[in-house]
Amino acid sequence: MGEDWKTEVSKCSKCGKCHTVCPVFLETGDEAMVSRGRISLAEALRDQQIVYTNKLRDYVYSCKKCMRCRKDCPSGVDYEIIISALLRGVAENMGIPLLPKIIFRYILPRRILFDTMLKVSSKIQRFIPMKKRGQMRHLPLLFMGKRWIPTLAKKTALQKFRNTKKLKNPRMRVGLFTGCLINYIYVDIAEAVVDVLNKMNIEVVVPQGQLCCGTPSSSMGDVKSSRKLAEVNRKVFESQGLDAIVSACATCTKTIKMDYLRTLGPSWKPISDKIYDISEFIYKYCGEEYETKPIEEKVTYHDPCHLLWVRGISDEPRNVLKKSSNFVEMDMAGSCCGGGGIFTIIHYDLTLKMLERKVASIERSGADTVATNCPGCVMQIADGFAGKNSKIKTTHSIQILQRALANGNINREK
Repeated sequence: MGEDWKTEVSKCSKCGKCHTVCPVFLETGDEAMVSRGRISLAEALRDQQIVYTNKLRDYVYSCKKCMRCRKDCPSGVDYEIIISALLRGVAENMGIPLLPKIIFRYILPRRILFDTMLKVSSKIQRFIPMKKRGQMRHLPLLFMGKRWIPTLAKKTALQKFRNTKKLKNPRMRVGLFTGCLINYIYVDIAEAVVDVLNKMNIEVVVPQGQLCCGTPSSSMGDVKSSRKLAEVNRKVFESQGLDAIVSACATCTKTIKMDYLRTLGPSWKPISDKIYDISEFIYKYCGEEYETKPIEEKVTYHDPCHLLWVRGISDEPRNVLKKSSNFVEMDMAGSCCGGGGIFTIIHYDLTLKMLERKVASIERSGADTVATNCPGCVMQIADGFAGKNSKIKTTHSIQILQRALANGNINREK
């Protein structure tokens, strides 16, 4: 598993501060399902007091990897190094389940095969009756928990933006990293990014060879698959000669900006420095030069864990929303919505409990719409409202800005 995790394990003073912020522990009260508990398990593995078992694997998989514990740790423990080592250890000693292994190693690296698999799934889903809006009928999650998710897009973002608009004298040329959810489901988010940046005289390209960022495979300790995806994405984006790379997915941004530094090494640093969340990019390079006509809706904002607790990005998306809408702050804006890829499948019951808390805080805000900067959070929160037949809408903050720019004017001369 490498040796750096052992240094981090030794830093933990067992103070229990992580108990106060861990979303999983707050729901379960189980010591083995909080950072301190998993660090104790890592210690026992280090000292050869225990071995890998199914129960240990379950405790490792129960981590949401939101990294709020790392943000609040008074001892400065880099918990991500420890949980990543535990995941690798599980994969190396117990193997990776067959279906995820096939997907990670043979489907995700092959875009055509991935597209075909999802296209077949979208055809099959039409024949599956949907009893109510809160009953999920879309594959493949149909067999892993009754979720409501949007229909797969007829044309992916990569297909739609195979050729993007060329600007006459663009101030910058940036690449869009789509990520899987935006590429296959939320194509309208990609449309909003391209539209908004074009209106700000920024040319956008959507490199066609890009693949999944690798978060799903790294979440199960499949280092081999994650590295393969990272290497392909490096070649694709390095070849474009871009001024910057933007993403509208908090998790994808965190992965390609931060995790690739460990996967690919220091050679990725020059590219990493040019990677931004879309609201972060707008704040840094467009400042106050764009004019909007704010929409009348009350809009609140949910902080994605990987944007707030990992990267400390909080003001930037709020600045976008305050300039684009009737913004209202919700209580518990930084609490986890319960989304998190594989976690939502393995621990669906815990996911629902976290989601209930988030939905309640949104409702208390009195907002008409909740915006966020992560398509995974959009899907998760929309699932919560779908089950209640709520009128509150869920969207991405860039889509609110797109609407406000359509109502207002843009000053390109500044």
